[in-house]
Amino acid sequence: MSRISTEYQFKDHPQTCDRDDLWGQVKRTVGGKPVTDEQIAMIIDAISQGVDLNAQDRLLDLCCGNGALSTQLFGRCAGGLGVDYSDFLIDVANERFARPPVERYVLDDALAYLHREEEPQLFTKAMCYGAFPYFPQPLALEFLQLLHARFTGIEQVFLGQLPDRSRMDEFFTSRVRVPGEEDDPGSLMGIWRTQEQLTELARRAGWEVRCSRMPTTFFSSHYRFDAILTRI
Repeated sequence: MSRISTEYQFKDHPQTCDRDDLWGQVKRTVGGKPVTDEQIAMIIDAISQGVDLNAQDRLLDLCCGNGALSTQLFGRCAGGLGVDYSDFLIDVANERFARPPVERYVLDDALAYLHREEEPQLFTKAMCYGAFPYFPQPLALEFLQLLHARFTGIEQVFLGQLPDRSRMDEFFTSRVRVPGEEDDPGSLMGIWRTQEQLTELARRAGWEVRCSRMPTTFFSSHYRFDAILTRI
């Protein structure tokens, strides 16, 4: 599978959805239908508790999509910034959720943004929910290194919805796995990593890692995990 698949998922697909279909735009769906409010609340709680989000924090949300998730987290802290490379999704985010200067959304490639942010010290926590598996391995390492080296105020990072390589068989029950797709960042699910592989990758960039799973009632808990990174 090629990177065209990734471009479709994150740039072309959102524009096929109704502008009000916020969860459909970012594929937060089960069987093609948006996940329930209860499932979204579980995500918000997992991120908030995972990085100990508090009223003084400023949150950086990389690959934020349309801001529907970001805005709920920004409301639990002193605000923050969402970054995404889809002009459609950022338009939706700015139309619905932006409250400058407390809550802002910018159009940019995540890695390009990490290189050029002029005030990286403003942020205290960061997250990337659902998109990290689509970074090729060298870029995934660069992503984590930049957060560690330039954004020195960030003490914790939440990486959410990581496909668990040790549980691939629990996902590939309804279709045949294409040989090698678990290592292809352009495939439907991106790169599958074990918790140990993710931990080793993050440690190379200066982060300690604690992995966790969502409750069994969460729609993807049987084949995904989350990672909370803490600065070493």
